Amino acid sequence: MLLRAHDLRKEFSRGNASFAAVLGASLDVAEGDFITVSGKSGSGKTTLVTMLAGLLRPTEGRLAFDGRDVYSLSDKQLAALRNREIGFVPQGTSLLGNYTVFDNVRMPQVFAGKEKTGSDRAAFLLEAVGVGHLAKAFPSSLSGGEMRRVAIARALFNSPRLLVADEPTADLDPENSRMIMDFFASANARGTAVIIVTHENDAAKRGTLGFVMRAGEVTPSGADTRRGGDSRGQG
Repeated sequence: MLLRAHDLRKEFSRGNASFAAVLGASLDVAEGDFITVSGKSGSGKTTLVTMLAGLLRPTEGRLAFDGRDVYSLSDKQLAALRNREIGFVPQGTSLLGNYTVFDNVRMPQVFAGKEKTGSDRAAFLLEAVGVGHLAKAFPSSLSGGEMRRVAIARALFNSPRLLVADEPTADLDPENSRMIMDFFASANARGTAVIIVTHENDAAKRGTLGFVMRAGEVTPSGADTRRGGDSRGQG
């Protein structure tokens, strides 16, 4: 199993009280899975996928990537895992404003301590998500949808084994939304496991295994179109 989440729980403090954003979520992700997690705003989707991407430590529970206990790794080991094997597309703006679009896409190489190569890869990805003409632009001149597409290209730069995206089509019109979902499907067909959080029905239907999140709990939605598929995961 590529990714195995067991009883993930995340609590936050608000004033003198605490509340749980995610309540004991369990989810298994195999190589080649295309998983969608749908739900209304405030249901805990962003908290869940941020934990699945190794960016937020759970209050309770265990997360294993390819058999490795993610949150027992050192900070350096965890950063290397995220950079090399997990691509993450956050919901908000995440581009570095003092770098061009082109250099933002190549940033994973910089974080890995490698020379700034990979020009062909960066150019290919920018063209694939429809923003190749913006390679020399800076993030301040981009629309929200354009910044999201650049973030998707950056997340795929190192050909990760797992791609996690939080509302990747939220700022896009229907035509561009379909293009981005086609791009995710293409990456999935080449072997990348995909987890997408969305509140859009059309995007949710594109996955081969669906889950729904309500008030911090995750349950199978019944959408499992894999051959011989079984609805994995429980709230």
